[in-house]
Amino acid sequence: MYVVSVAPIKRGIPIDELSYFTKDLIPPGALVSVPLRGRSVPGLVIRSIPAHEAKSELRQADFALKKLERVHASNFFAPGFIRAAITTATYFAASPGAAIQALFPNSLLGMKQAIKGPVAPKNQRHGQRFIFQAEEEERFATYKSHIREVFARGASCYFVLPSLQNIESTYAKLEKGISNYTFILHSGLTKKETEKRWNAILATDHPVLIIGTPLYLSIPRGDIESVILDKESAGGYQLATRPYIDMRFYVEQFAKEIGADLIFGDLFLRVETALRYSQGEFEALLRPKSRVPSTATQHIIDMRASGEQPATGKVAICSAELVDLIEEVRKKGTHAFILGVRRGFAPMTVCGDCGTVVTCTRCAAPMVIHKRAGKSSGDNAEAEHIFLCHRCGLERETDVTCTHCGGWRLVPLGIGIAQAEESIKRRFPEATIFRIDRDVVEKHADAKKIIEKFYQTPGSILLGTEMAVPYLTLPVAMVAVLSVNSLLTIPDFRMGERVFRLLLSLREKAREHFLIQTRDPETELFKLATEGNIGEFVRIELLARQELSYPPFSTMIKFTHEGGKQEGGRVLEDIERIFGAYHPVTFPSFIGKVRGKYLMNALLRIPKEKSQVSENVGWPNDELLGLIRALPPDVKVRVNPDSII
Repeated sequence: MYVVSVAPIKRGIPIDELSYFTKDLIPPGALVSVPLRGRSVPGLVIRSIPAHEAKSELRQADFALKKLERVHASNFFAPGFIRAAITTATYFAASPGAAIQALFPNSLLGMKQAIKGPVAPKNQRHGQRFIFQAEEEERFATYKSHIREVFARGASCYFVLPSLQNIESTYAKLEKGISNYTFILHSGLTKKETEKRWNAILATDHPVLIIGTPLYLSIPRGDIESVILDKESAGGYQLATRPYIDMRFYVEQFAKEIGADLIFGDLFLRVETALRYSQGEFEALLRPKSRVPSTATQHIIDMRASGEQPATGKVAICSAELVDLIEEVRKKGTHAFILGVRRGFAPMTVCGDCGTVVTCTRCAAPMVIHKRAGKSSGDNAEAEHIFLCHRCGLERETDVTCTHCGGWRLVPLGIGIAQAEESIKRRFPEATIFRIDRDVVEKHADAKKIIEKFYQTPGSILLGTEMAVPYLTLPVAMVAVLSVNSLLTIPDFRMGERVFRLLLSLREKAREHFLIQTRDPETELFKLATEGNIGEFVRIELLARQELSYPPFSTMIKFTHEGGKQEGGRVLEDIERIFGAYHPVTFPSFIGKVRGKYLMNALLRIPKEKSQVSENVGWPNDELLGLIRALPPDVKVRVNPDSII
């Protein structure tokens, strides 16, 4: 008889491991089914020990051990994956089972009987860590050579990307000459196709190139000696749901555990990665570019000279310079992309008498004006538009009064992408205009069709939000940014980096003209972006973060409670008491109420150096981790989140 420790592979269960009994010895890494809360759930075997060695613990236990239900596969998870998953779980204060569910495709757990066993690992090697900061064309030329070098030594390569669109465009660039040995894996595949490709990869004796999301990195091929993670600064690597893992951390741990070389590549690497490189944690694959050249003429347009009056709702969509550039694109038969950072018609509406913002009745979020489906511009203005909450989806008519003073003089503020489209169509009625944002595109296939038509139509204009940027796989003559000032007003310390990354990626796609419209042309960030001056931006950003002790000079842990206002207050009081030695800061979320529930936050800032509070150094440490894991399940925990507000 044996006592088996099992990590339940299920989110929402804050339990590291549970014990069961079985008559057979089950090796660590086995996939099993166990009874839990009246249901059968999958689990990972952590360890097995003879029952007689656990007699004293069993006698003291106030519960009876249940029998392990079923063993599905004895060597289902590779040891390197298990170690990387446990390290990742610890760093993000999650249970091992929750981490494994987030790091392994659930569709394969459901097809456990059909999955073939792992390829035997080669001799253990010690991988190196590299950074590669350069333009996309240079990066991919180097990647091609690198992959062939890996193949030449009889090894395989996994190319990690954050999204389906990135995967498909990368496959098109890399598969030439090795298409028989190149596979793609992503969540858009059916269960049947996923299983087919998974087994084909494991059955291929020749080295393979796998292009996929981090979720499939655990595929148990023992010959993966190179892991390339491109688009390193993309926000898509951060999980938006529990356990809120940053997949870049996991990829790095996995590469370390299997002894593979790791390459972090991008046009602009995160400032955290730049600091680690300067401290010797990474080597340079090629010397990182601190200034990126461009063939495009750079324009920063002062929109204050256009006669707009934002406070009264009078905004200029296109400057005279942008109008001229659109005319030039149409005459030459080239292409233009115009970015708007906000969906809808107008992102905010305020009372012209008292300044009160029109907000959702269920949320504290501003209501966004959208065009009503099926209505044309000739219809009555009030009937033509609706208010829509982007947080909860609530719709309201626009014929409302101010909730504070009862005034009727409600003024739309800001430029939504739908308003930009309407304005440009009026100015250029003969132009062919396409649009990509979440309001007009529901599926990846729809966006692909739009982008293909755009590239096939000379003189056409594409308007879009950030959603459209990954689909711009070919350069265009002109790229214009209508305005990003609204993003820079958000009080989040990572926002400057996010905007700089966005502008730099758009600038790379422009061949003749790159234009930024702004009401604050003296902003240093715009100057650095149009110069492609990555080095100076990183220097300034790191100095500011060091002065404020923000990441990467500390670790931030954010707790969020969503529920009743009084209940949230009590939870924050408990957090202040439990973590008092770490000086938590409590505050409501930037959008303080969503779907009728109040969002309350607490923030810990853990210094990298040894703390006076604890003998533990930095994060993670056992003392703090134990306190966090003892919190009630309705408290969400995020370690170094993308946003602290």
